[in-house]
Amino acid sequence: MKLLKQQIRESFFNPILYFLPALIFMVADDFWGENTAWKVSFPIAFAMMFYIYYMYKGMFIWHGMLAVCYLIIGFTSSLVPDTHPVLIYIDELTFILFILLMILQKKSLGKIASKALPYKLPMFNNENELFRVARVLMLIVIAFVFFSLYFRIFDIHKKEIPLGYLKYLYASTLIFAALFELIRVSIIRARLIREDWVPVVDESGRVTGSVQYRRDHPKEERLMHPQVRLYFLENGMIYLQQRKADDINEPLLWDASLSRSVRMTESIDLVLNKYTKKLYNQDQQKFLFLTNYIYNGRFNDQYIYLFISCKTDELKPQKDEVFQTKWWTTRQIEDNLGKNIFTERFEKEYDILKRSGLLEQESCECECALRELVKNKNGQSSV
Repeated sequence: MKLLKQQIRESFFNPILYFLPALIFMVADDFWGENTAWKVSFPIAFAMMFYIYYMYKGMFIWHGMLAVCYLIIGFTSSLVPDTHPVLIYIDELTFILFILLMILQKKSLGKIASKALPYKLPMFNNENELFRVARVLMLIVIAFVFFSLYFRIFDIHKKEIPLGYLKYLYASTLIFAALFELIRVSIIRARLIREDWVPVVDESGRVTGSVQYRRDHPKEERLMHPQVRLYFLENGMIYLQQRKADDINEPLLWDASLSRSVRMTESIDLVLNKYTKKLYNQDQQKFLFLTNYIYNGRFNDQYIYLFISCKTDELKPQKDEVFQTKWWTTRQIEDNLGKNIFTERFEKEYDILKRSGLLEQESCECECALRELVKNKNGQSSV
């Protein structure tokens, strides 16, 4: 759960944090002048770097690159004299120019992000949120500069009161935008924690990220997820379950006793124990790991962990969880191979079971050398 929360925090980073020091500098400069603006904003910018490093370590380099906006605004404001009404708002104008350059260089920034960030960190949401908030802030600042210049240049006799109110309205709007984003991101994160997430793994089975669980990922977004598959064996027979008619992949085909995607908060052992209990009311089963392999499915790739178990107690399939079940003999299976009776994964795994010698003996023990042979033949190849 801790890993999932960290992944969600970094995948849905609050974009207002990128611009917060710059916004504080601009508002403080308008109210109290440049010196006060530096005194107020610099400690906040410095503290935020530590905060990002410890709370969002994966975002630290990316945040640092975007936080340069604050330094550019501050140094520009310090170096450019406010000898003209327009130059009084040089920090806001610099901010607007910075956002415009960001929008124009969106693709280039995306490439930089892909190199600066760990590849396990999905940036699609962060990029969309960053540019959405950047546009909103730019519009607020543009409106403030426009109306401030109007009152200074074209409305000379009434400028004092409107300009004072305008500053407070400007500051209040920015504070509201910051609070709105804070609440919005918190709500999104809380909702995502309650949703179904699965790990993304590489060809070695190493977790590299996570995504929300979907049964129909489009082909252009193919990812690989860990999958646990289990067969109950007894006296050379295999216990299979039939998939439901509404299964989008393999409706009404016979498959493994248990087939389950591993969720982000689950371990392999937890999945085996939890779902043998949930599906078949089995406690304290002995599971034998046979092999792992990569399966290229219709919608995604699966890194499959294949287990077997000898039936020790009467299997009691739960009607609300399992559609149909049946013990199959090797003769029945071989008479129906290739006839669209079994799933593709089962037919591949049946060959593994045969070669392991487990179907020819009463116990679920096999020689380690044989198990290693099966693993070496199937562990690194795509099925």
